[in-house]
Amino acid sequence: MHMKRVLITSDDVHTRAWVRGAVDALDMTLGECATADLAATLVAEAFDLAVVDAGTDPEPLAHVVERALAEGSEVRLLLVVEPTVLPSLKMPARLAADFMVRGSTSEELAARVRGLLWPGQEVGSQELLRVDDLTVNLATYQAYRDGTPIDFTYLEYALFAFLVTHPNRAYSREVLLSRVWDTDYFGGARTVDVHVRRVRAKLGPELGRRLETVRNVGYLWSA
Repeated sequence: MHMKRVLITSDDVHTRAWVRGAVDALDMTLGECATADLAATLVAEAFDLAVVDAGTDPEPLAHVVERALAEGSEVRLLLVVEPTVLPSLKMPARLAADFMVRGSTSEELAARVRGLLWPGQEVGSQELLRVDDLTVNLATYQAYRDGTPIDFTYLEYALFAFLVTHPNRAYSREVLLSRVWDTDYFGGARTVDVHVRRVRAKLGPELGRRLETVRNVGYLWSA
């Protein structure tokens, strides 16, 4: 088994130093490059993981890594993003990927790197939920149906994961806003309805029926 190789991609020297320090104790070798050099570096060298400082525009950088995968690379991806992108963040479906928010701890970064480089060794059975052909991995923020990733945005996943981990209990829209969107969200409660509709559509008709509307109350997940 070869030693894992990790590429740190950032234009900020402090971010590079933080990543180096966070993963220093792990069994790997490190490389570094600027954001503009990501594509060329992935072509020139083989890496098992790219830790990419993606800021407020992660999608183009994720596509760069996806292209490397299509060209024969076995690289995985960890995006470091700003909190403002979370409502619309979509993870690439064609490669193993995870994300973390800038300002998170070094311990979290190391845990996510371990999860991507050594999958199956970091997730306990309590972090995997299975319902019919649906699998929810609470450690990696991903859901699969028949092994195919469900293309949830961050908030769609967060809403779904909250309900599925609190089954057979109805929650009002206001409570869901507080628990999923957090107390700093000032939008209307009807945004919950919009996200529920999207989650149901992505789950499909059979599983979608489990996300029930409780009249005059809110929503529940029927286990």
